[in-house]
Amino acid sequence: MTTKEHPIGTELLSRSSSTDDPKLLSEQAIASDCTPHRDLASPGEQISAALTALLASLATVRDAPSPAATLECAPHALAESAVFQRVMYSQVRGSTWSPDAIYGVDGQRHVSMQIECYPTDRVEDLQIPLASPLVEAEVVRRRLPALILDADQEARVYRPLVERMRTSEYVVAPVVAGSVVIGLLHADRPTDGRPLTAAHRDLLRMFADGVGLSYERALLVERIERQRQYVLGVCDAAVGSVTTTDMTSPIPLRANAAATASIDAPESAPPPRVRHTKPAHATEVRDSSRLTTLTSREREVLGLLASGATNAQLADQLTVAESTVKSHVKHILHKLGATNRAAAISYYLRETRDVNRSRR
Repeated sequence: MTTKEHPIGTELLSRSSSTDDPKLLSEQAIASDCTPHRDLASPGEQISAALTALLASLATVRDAPSPAATLECAPHALAESAVFQRVMYSQVRGSTWSPDAIYGVDGQRHVSMQIECYPTDRVEDLQIPLASPLVEAEVVRRRLPALILDADQEARVYRPLVERMRTSEYVVAPVVAGSVVIGLLHADRPTDGRPLTAAHRDLLRMFADGVGLSYERALLVERIERQRQYVLGVCDAAVGSVTTTDMTSPIPLRANAAATASIDAPESAPPPRVRHTKPAHATEVRDSSRLTTLTSREREVLGLLASGATNAQLADQLTVAESTVKSHVKHILHKLGATNRAAAISYYLRETRDVNRSRR
């Protein structure tokens, strides 16, 4: 006997014929006996009705509150669409896959879990290897759906499962999250009386792809929530660690920090007149200090800089032009080997402080 099978592939659905009212098709699907395309005339209308039902099912899956709930909801939602009469979801772990849930829908569109219908040697206890030549192994490897039209004669099916499920034909599609196959969706119509087609295979693939995307989305939402809770915890801990501060007491400021902060202050505002009183020992420096290389005028300029004076204030204090002040500053930086004014002031304050300490 010739084996009947449909090769694994991804042929696109044939273009559906135009419909006047997609909502009407959906209502027709819901009113039908079991599958959403039983009483529709053309194949195009049948596929359109099936698409409408599957999109509604994917919306239900997308609203699941967690990644685990997404996978639990998927087979139930697909069975509820009545595109297939029976749906099985299996988890893929490493090099094996095992059935996790089986749902069936009756003529009244009542969905029930059927995995408990096998009390002895239950289907969910199976650990099936992803090994060649099994169809599922090829589906996982290539991440493509498959259609089996004659399971009784097909050598690539897992025979114990086919016999327990009493199925003669089925479609299977991988659920992919990121770049990993996390599950398999099997579906069939054992009592419908009409054969499955490539359209059913591609419809199942579309649904499985949607489940994978919904699972990824749920993972991201869960991860963001964990990060949000972590940040909130850190902030709460930081607030709790702050001791009570007397806001009425003055906060002492370091003189050199204030001077450094005002060095690059904008000079556009009219500066107040600064009267600089040079400390008696401010220019007394160690013989080994680089400050000894400065002229008395340059040391005076550097002292004024350390007090926080701007170029305009220096020019006013020394009664010289601002260009002259800039020239003095340039020579000071060169002699001290400083890259900027802040470095020169820091060196000046450090050297004069050391001299003051030695005098004590």
